[in-house]
Amino acid sequence: MLTLNGLRIATDNDDEGSRQAADLTWRTLRVDSLPSEPQAGDPIAIVRSVTVGPLQAVEHVFGHGGRVRCRFRIHCDGAAVDCLAVPEVSDRDIFSLFAEPIMRTVLVCRELLSFHAAALAKDGSAVLILADKGAGKSTLSWALQRQGWQLLADDLARVDTVGGRWSVFPGHRQTKLTPAAAQAFGHSTEHLPPRFDDPGPPATAAMFDKRVIDLSEAPGQPKQAVPIAGVFILSARELSLSETRIEPLSPSAAVRHLLHHVTPDPLQSVPGAPPRLQRAIGDLACRANAAAVTLPDRFDRLDQAITALESYLADGKRNA
Repeated sequence: MLTLNGLRIATDNDDEGSRQAADLTWRTLRVDSLPSEPQAGDPIAIVRSVTVGPLQAVEHVFGHGGRVRCRFRIHCDGAAVDCLAVPEVSDRDIFSLFAEPIMRTVLVCRELLSFHAAALAKDGSAVLILADKGAGKSTLSWALQRQGWQLLADDLARVDTVGGRWSVFPGHRQTKLTPAAAQAFGHSTEHLPPRFDDPGPPATAAMFDKRVIDLSEAPGQPKQAVPIAGVFILSARELSLSETRIEPLSPSAAVRHLLHHVTPDPLQSVPGAPPRLQRAIGDLACRANAAAVTLPDRFDRLDQAITALESYLADGKRNA
């Protein structure tokens, strides 16, 4: 049985007993073709509400080149996911879609709090790194991993209180680096797989041009939620900076940032969170050691950034 974001997931390989014990059942069926989406544009990335018999579901449709490649249907209670995929879609690509965009919708359906964030752990404590695109979240995450931090989740971090402490659950353990970042760390991009095996024609592939360092099979994979010691909000990198800037955030400021990065309902045009999750975010903001972080726009200053972040966390523990 697969476990992601604290949910036990039964797949096609599991027996009936495992299915009954699971939080979520995920079934995949290979088909020769799927109905076209003539108004979808390219690449195809559709999210919509559908009716399946007496039930409502959320449907995600993916494809490129005018052809639908796979379709996921998530039951409205987040307890089942059904996938149809054409033979050309690799198992790795199906799992990559399930582990992030589909799991986001599952968590929203189940009203479980999650963020667009990287989560890492060291010495029994975890940090969340939240950032807009291009701020350096994945680059900082990989730099931390090279200094002994363990990746819990790359892009989707589910949090909840465990034993009275806010904690983060292990999710999809895959670091995605731009070719420039991969090369700066000394990796040969030719030896790192792309994010998708079949990203489509060049114009579409350019949108997903990242290289993957997959840790899902690495020994010592974390199984349990880890208490959160700090929440770091990355601002846009600044070329003029020589050292990392860290500014503690008030609870009200932390709430604004957390709401900005909370996993949105894919069917709602206005971002936000239901009242229960808003209250949870307020509690997390009051209890978390939250700080705004600005990195120098230089790869050779990442070691200094890690030293600064670890010192900030250590000071927070001493003052707790």
